[in-house]
Amino acid sequence: EKDLWPARAKDYAAMTTAERAEYADDLLANTKTLYDKTRTVSFTADQIANGARGLLDEVATGKVTGEEEYWSRTDLWDFQANIDGARVAFEGLKPLLEKKNPQLSAQIAEKFAALQALLDKTKQGDGFVSYDQLSQDQVKQLSDAVNALSEPLSQLAAAVV
Repeated sequence: EKDLWPARAKDYAAMTTAERAEYADDLLANTKTLYDKTRTVSFTADQIANGARGLLDEVATGKVTGEEEYWSRTDLWDFQANIDGARVAFEGLKPLLEKKNPQLSAQIAEKFAALQALLDKTKQGDGFVSYDQLSQDQVKQLSDAVNALSEPLSQLAAAVV
């Protein structure tokens, strides 16, 4: 990533072409291994629910702080991807949750919508503004919305099992 974005630190040192090729080959090999291993994976309802919560926790601890994508400042793309993943997990469990706890289902759906509305305000073109263009107030609003979703989402596993 450091080679793709302008330097932002004094300790920046460009990699050689050979080092970049080595990293690229390693990334490709790891991606292939991951792809091969995920063709036969299955998950239980509680694993899916806890996975949704885990994705949201990642947002709260790394993405909403703007620390994860130090060089590129593309944290909002990752933020959106985690929210999308958590939403897909929730949607997969929603029919079961609707039977067991329709109020919780409605609350989670409402909090996802509120968070998405805030994220949508940061969109620019096909993506998002650079993270460093957010005001402190925008970051706080996003953080508060993540926390507001986190509480009911943390109840999902217990509600569907």
